Amino acid sequence: MSGEIKVLSGLPEFISEKPSDEELQRTAKWFEDRRGKFTGSKFKDLMGTTTATRKYEWGRPEKLIDFSKTAIKYIYSRAKERQRGKVIKTAVSYAMRYGTEQEKTIKKLLLSKYYPTGATIEDVEFVEFIADIAGASPDGRMFINEEEFGLEIKASTSWDTLYDRVEVPFDIKHQDFWQIQAEMLALKVNKVLYVIAEPSEDIFNPKITDLEILTVQASPIHQDAIIKRCLIANKIAERFLEGYRMESAVAEVCSNYELND
Repeated sequence: MSGEIKVLSGLPEFISEKPSDEELQRTAKWFEDRRGKFTGSKFKDLMGTTTATRKYEWGRPEKLIDFSKTAIKYIYSRAKERQRGKVIKTAVSYAMRYGTEQEKTIKKLLLSKYYPTGATIEDVEFVEFIADIAGASPDGRMFINEEEFGLEIKASTSWDTLYDRVEVPFDIKHQDFWQIQAEMLALKVNKVLYVIAEPSEDIFNPKITDLEILTVQASPIHQDAIIKRCLIANKIAERFLEGYRMESAVAEVCSNYELND
């Protein structure tokens, strides 16, 4: 993985006149589009393994079929959404709501202060990269002098949360690594502009003035692992829906992985 921090200055440009992320995400359609599928920030859960293969490289069959308890619970939740036809809408934390509410402001700041000329942003909805199985909800597509990037925005609420995103190496241990690799698959791009807003002095009356900007490159071996993991997880969900207990479904699918792959 490689990343670079870019800091520029200048005058405002514009954002395309399309619905905002807040209007595109967490709507009834957004929940329905995602129902029963492997999505977004939850890829971190899906890619969890046990200690038995934690040090193995991704791509090895032993690692692909080694699901942590967290990963199994996530597969179960997708299967239950398919079975019952409903999504459980949980309470949104203040930090999550803060991030969603500040996205439009951050986009305007990104274009006005850091990319004042030759840059535009297009908002996007939920995008599948495996039909009916997996997808992601990026914060947009960004075009900088005709070069295309995915766009992922995070709004820090403290210096600690900023540290976790900009000082931790952007590898598989980074909290947003799997989400961003999945977003690149969904958008069919090989780079994402990862934008993290520094915390406002008063998050209850926010005034965001500075951004940290990194360019994250696609990692083919990890993207291939995401696709294979999703396909294996989907088979597990299908076995569960056929009447298997979840643990039995995992054992049956994983024991036959090489034959079924």
